Amino acid sequence: MNITREAYDRQPLLIRQGALKLWGVPLAKRSDLCRTRQLYSFNDFFAEACYDNTNGKLTCVCSFTQLKRLDPYLDQLDLNEADPLPSIQ
Repeated sequence: MNITREAYDRQPLLIRQGALKLWGVPLAKRSDLCRTRQLYSFNDFFAEACYDNTNGKLTCVCSFTQLKRLDPYLDQLDLNEADPLPSIQ
């Protein structure tokens, strides 16, 4: 599926979650005291789905293109792979 980041961000929360599960490439997962975050590559941007640790419910999906926002995930990404971020140019 090809969708711009702007069009993706306009979709309802559960539609964005479904799109990530169907067409997103899961890259990494991290947890803190309150939330678990799943990082995806999706077309030409990244998306981070956040889930509440107490009830497992999706709380937000944030899309971004800034590579600096990948910093918390760098220890989980294998940058030696031939193409660790397949859909990001």
